[in-house]
Amino acid sequence: MSRDLDAFLAEVREESNAAGPAAVAEFEAYLRHFELSRQIFELRKAHGWSQLELARQSGVQQSEISRIEHGQGNPTYQTLTAIAGAMQMRLTFVPTSASRGAGAKGRKRAPPSARSSNKTARALGRPRT
Repeated sequence: MSRDLDAFLAEVREESNAAGPAAVAEFEAYLRHFELSRQIFELRKAHGWSQLELARQSGVQQSEISRIEHGQGNPTYQTLTAIAGAMQMRLTFVPTSASRGAGAKGRKRAPPSARSSNKTARALGRPRT
């Protein structure tokens, strides 16, 4: 499935590039929206686990795992740490490419609404840009 998805995304990326900057921006937003979902899916598959097995290992309901993997869930920090822990991973914040190398000084603090959603923004070691 992952290869089929990769081929599909490559085709959509080409079409977006041909359609212009607005289409590219929309495509990139789409990728960011599903990045966490894909990471969890790929890690689960790498462990050779079904959603049911991940549910058993993490204590998170299988239906919630399904919603998360389909990009329809809004998992809490507790849910993400349980899933990550079951797969011997941990949650972490990773700088986006735009902020790499920049120190904490000079950065503006995100508004409260963005800070609360950042708990789930980056998980399993990769940034959600």
